[in-house]
Amino acid sequence: MENEVVVIGSINMDLVMDVKQRPAGGETTMGESFFTNPGGKGANQAFSAATIGGNVTMLGCVGDDLFGEQLLINLKNIGVNTEYIQKIDGETSGIAMITVDQNGENSIIVAPAANNKVTPQYITLHEHVIKRAKAILIQLEIPFESVEKSIEIAKKYHVPVLLDPAPAQELPDHMLTKIDYILPNETELEQLTNRKIVDQKTAIQASQLLISKGVKTVISKLGKDGVIICQNDRAEWIKGYDVHAIDTTGAGDAFAGAFATKLVAGLDVKSSAKYANAVGALTVTKKGAQSAMPNKEDVQVYIQSQS
Repeated sequence: MENEVVVIGSINMDLVMDVKQRPAGGETTMGESFFTNPGGKGANQAFSAATIGGNVTMLGCVGDDLFGEQLLINLKNIGVNTEYIQKIDGETSGIAMITVDQNGENSIIVAPAANNKVTPQYITLHEHVIKRAKAILIQLEIPFESVEKSIEIAKKYHVPVLLDPAPAQELPDHMLTKIDYILPNETELEQLTNRKIVDQKTAIQASQLLISKGVKTVISKLGKDGVIICQNDRAEWIKGYDVHAIDTTGAGDAFAGAFATKLVAGLDVKSSAKYANAVGALTVTKKGAQSAMPNKEDVQVYIQSQS
């Protein structure tokens, strides 16, 4: 079967602590609950895509520990093709330590571990997988040179590149010219452009700056304030959903996986973004990342209820 979406990125186990208020520097606070949940931006996006029915292959690495085995099983069970995920001998799997406050906002510290083994050599070894893709979806939780190599290979075979620019950092102009779709949230958009985002107007201005640097399409995720799509001199706003946020972890990843899936299925950019917006909104209403992501039936019911 031809690959539809190839997700290249991190695979982590999330260690999640609920707290009333996230601690300040040097402060100790008491947590309210703790749980583990498969995560990693790459794995989250692959999981989201598969959950809504996408045909997804994952490229990445895990350790030879118990977490690594659990992470692989979790992806397999939802339908992600894990054939090319490499288990690294003598290495631990990636870990994300997450605190979630009573407002659903989170703070995250990531120890990449096995994710650092997603090297340019590993990417080159799997060039044939990227070649067959209808699109690649990539983030910034693996070595930066591997991100560049992935994009280079995708461009070689005219495969569309979707980049979720997280964790936030500035990107070189030569990379931006190769991005077909970039999906920053508000914080990441500020980091990419050195512009303060305070409203739709400033979000559009920052998005247009990325367009001027060569990005084909900018999908700016503004949470409850919706999504802004910018292409050339056009900008369009998609209204957000009013939901009660329990945990924002993984919502942007859920959006990215859903957007990529609908795009390669033939939907236009606006329709793909509207669908993905509903997926992201539903994800924040439950705890966890992958465990909170809705299936296609849930999304369809929700969209119909909002129309």
